[in-house]
Amino acid sequence: MGTVIAQEGFRKRRKIRKQKSETTSLCKLCRTVIIKNMGLVRLRRARKELSLPRTIYYFLWSASSFAEFEIQSDNLSRDMRVHRFYPTRSLLDNSKVVLKCIDVKSASASRSLLRTVKTWTEVDHRNIMKVLLCFTEKDTVGIVLEPFPKSLHQLIRDYHKDGVKLCERLLWKIIYQICDGLLYLQRRKIVPPDIETRTLSLTNNGDILLHNLLVYTPSETELNVCVDVSGSFSGIFVAPERIKGQSYSTNQDSWSLGCVVYELMHLEPAFSLSKGESMFEVLRNIVNGVLPRKLYEVDCYSSDVVTLVVSCLMKEPRLRPTTQSVFDFAKEQLRSTRKT
Repeated sequence: MGTVIAQEGFRKRRKIRKQKSETTSLCKLCRTVIIKNMGLVRLRRARKELSLPRTIYYFLWSASSFAEFEIQSDNLSRDMRVHRFYPTRSLLDNSKVVLKCIDVKSASASRSLLRTVKTWTEVDHRNIMKVLLCFTEKDTVGIVLEPFPKSLHQLIRDYHKDGVKLCERLLWKIIYQICDGLLYLQRRKIVPPDIETRTLSLTNNGDILLHNLLVYTPSETELNVCVDVSGSFSGIFVAPERIKGQSYSTNQDSWSLGCVVYELMHLEPAFSLSKGESMFEVLRNIVNGVLPRKLYEVDCYSSDVVTLVVSCLMKEPRLRPTTQSVFDFAKEQLRSTRKT
């Protein structure tokens, strides 16, 4: 009698497992069909535009796996290898995306890291790279981001090679959009990624895209020294007080913005190694408030641009313009150039 009851119990448990498996398979099939027809980008928009039940959206958002993506391992840059983000194709909707991998198990302060992931997956601004999906597989968090086009650093190298300068209106548009993205983050008390020409991209429409901080998380370095693909030094974008070990403040964004604008004007970094110069000498010049040598050597930009860069590169943080004031000034410049 006991054997019969045990066998009956086994058959019931097997039937339940089979039903659960079929339900799971059906859910996965539905999810695949939805994403194939909707696309990852539209799925992100649906969260904001459609009143989908939270459980449904969460399933669509977080039930991904690494098997759904084809990593394109050819021609990986140094940044991609160091920070573990890869150009990828989604096998569900065939879209090109960026896949970021974060090892939660080995990462220090993983709770803080997961809070950062949560914060940046919710960032939604037209000039900041968006997270399309976020999922966990074993001890690795997979973050799927919209692809970012050529960085300003790459664009500047191309312009320098071809002997081409950016027009001033595009320069003001870049400044305006960088500030717009920074103000969005500042209002939400979110610390942005280091502002420099590598963390900014320019779309085909001429719009700026500030890279999502998760691309460079976790960071192994505190001082943002820019190194190119060949491993050679190509600039420092951090403010004097940061070099001296002070914590982040929004005034440092103004300094970094000044460095970016200088590089866009002169097609070379504001603070880089000259022949026979050491890294220590460059850092000392920054801390002492020594301005870049070529700052005033401009022939195709107005004095307003130069004045802005000078004010952003002031040694004393309190003397630099706020992000809001730079935003307002750039907005006014765009209006005036439109009239002419």
